[in-house]
Order: sequence, then C-alpha cells, then structure tokens
Amino acid sequence: MKNDLKKIKDLFVVDNKEATVAAIKQIKEVIIYTSSQIQQLNNKGVDKKNVETLCTAIINNFFWLINTLDKRNKTRLSKDLDYLYKHCLFSVIRVRDFKDYDFLPGCLQVLGEVTEGWDRVSNAADKASAFG
Repeated sequence: MKNDLKKIKDLFVVDNKEATVAAIKQIKEVIIYTSSQIQQLNNKGVDKKNVETLCTAIINNFFWLINTLDKRNKTRLSKDLDYLYKHCLFSVIRVRDFKDYDFLPGCLQVLGEVTEGWDRVSNAADKASAFG
C-alpha cells in the first residue's frame, strides 16, 4: 500500500480517462482501507501499544489524501475535501494524543459520504467518452 500511496499526485490534473479512473479507484481504496482502520479504533479493540501505531498509519493516509488535492487552483471541491480530510485527521489525533474517541463516528460518516461521492464521480468518468 505504501508504494501505491506515493504514485498519485495532483489528482485533478490527470490528462486522460484511464488515468483519471485509476486515480479515483486508488483514492477510494485508500479511503475504504482508512475507514476500516478507524473502525478498529472506534471498536476500541486495539491494545494501547498498537493504538499509536494504528493512529500513525491512519494519519499518514490522511496526509496522502490531502496531498492528492490540487491546491494550485483552489477549487471548491479541493477546499471541501481538504477540510473534510483534516476534520478526520483531527479525530484520529484526538484518539492518539488524548484517548478521546468521541469524534470517530463522525469521521466514519464523513468518509462514507466522501466514498459515495467518489463512487458517483468514478461512474460518471467511466461512462464518459474519452477525454484529455
């Protein structure tokens, strides 16, 4: 997974249909994987030693997601996703630093809605004629 995380930069600047669909698919996979990690934290079934390790992995995933955003153009979409990813990042940092699990259910809801949005974008891009 770590090698895959380094491959995508500037998601919104990819120049063809296949690259766009592949980038969206990879982002969705990272979000789904991160959601499963957060679900583990939310269930509090992780021992204290592994909580920090799991939180660090989740935090790295969020930094990767944030770095996929095109910050040069400052579109509404990139600003909104940046805010949502950082909200979730804050939730995980609260767990790591303060053992405060209260924000995790909201984080999971946000990630579920973001995944649904990426599903819609992916379906539209997949159905679109070639572009680029």
